[in-house]
Amino acid sequence: MMTIESFRTHRHSRSNVVDNPNVLTIRRGYRIRIHGDDQAHPWEIWRIVNVARLHALVYQTTQRLVFTGNSSLLLHGIPTWSANPDVEVWPSDARLRLAPNRAVHHPHTTVPRSNIVCRAAKPRTVTCIEALEAESPIEAAVRLALNDEPLEAFVAACMVMHILSRFDRFSLEESRQRGEEVRHAMLEELARHTNHHGHQRADSIIRAADAGCDNVFEASVLWVIKSLYSGRVVTQCPVRIGDHTYFGDIVLPDLKVIVEPDGQAKFGDKEQEVRENTGKWLRRQHDLVNAGWHVIRSCWQDTHDFAGFRTRLAPQLGVQHLKLPQDCLRLWAVPQPRQ
Repeated sequence: MMTIESFRTHRHSRSNVVDNPNVLTIRRGYRIRIHGDDQAHPWEIWRIVNVARLHALVYQTTQRLVFTGNSSLLLHGIPTWSANPDVEVWPSDARLRLAPNRAVHHPHTTVPRSNIVCRAAKPRTVTCIEALEAESPIEAAVRLALNDEPLEAFVAACMVMHILSRFDRFSLEESRQRGEEVRHAMLEELARHTNHHGHQRADSIIRAADAGCDNVFEASVLWVIKSLYSGRVVTQCPVRIGDHTYFGDIVLPDLKVIVEPDGQAKFGDKEQEVRENTGKWLRRQHDLVNAGWHVIRSCWQDTHDFAGFRTRLAPQLGVQHLKLPQDCLRLWAVPQPRQ
């Protein structure tokens, strides 16, 4: 179990704190030391640093700060597409004029620098988390849909729906109902921003989002599909073949197509576990193909080039020559490179 120790430092601080390579400088005057991180994954270190950046910002300022957008979702424990998002904040008095967050060098990984973005729109619903104030996940998702890139906004909307609905594929009807209630809450919040220049795109993003995405990778693949295809798409869809029921991650029933995002740890870590899961996967694949389903597999590497992935996917869906409706077109934009 990891624990975090924070230090408020100044020019007279002890050298064994300031010069210790295991003490990470977050911002001037604010450092942390992580205990029990010998076996930690890099993404765990990144998350700790990103949360520490929020605490450091509050420490450096005297005005009230409410964290918004990606920073709010970080505090609420809701994953987003960016592993190193900018710090987003609503300041109560005046716009913050602070230098960006510096890169943080941990012995096992380096967290790149990030910017500080001030938001003008005051949050309506605020929650206190770890002594920090954050807007509600509903408001954060709508703010991202209005202001951020389509990929980032779509993934955030899916993850907010997934977590707030407590989605469970073994209780699909109730989960989907709760997911629709979350969508309705987001659309109600969006209705407060009808004059925003990004309103139409945000409306398309929220209506296309789906509570059935288990993780950000599945949500990103669904985003590409929905930017190409306007027909019915069902996540976590049960497909019954004989005595077996298989769950398709992303199913296009009218095309009899299943798209399966294969995560990095799909088959497990141990040799025996990999062998057993591979056998199950082959039997599943055989049953689905024999029943007339076309199974398309995607891997994490596809997210390194979304435009190329989209181009390869279109002919497999048979939609490469179809005219796309506006709702699909509003979803798509080539993601800008992020740190």
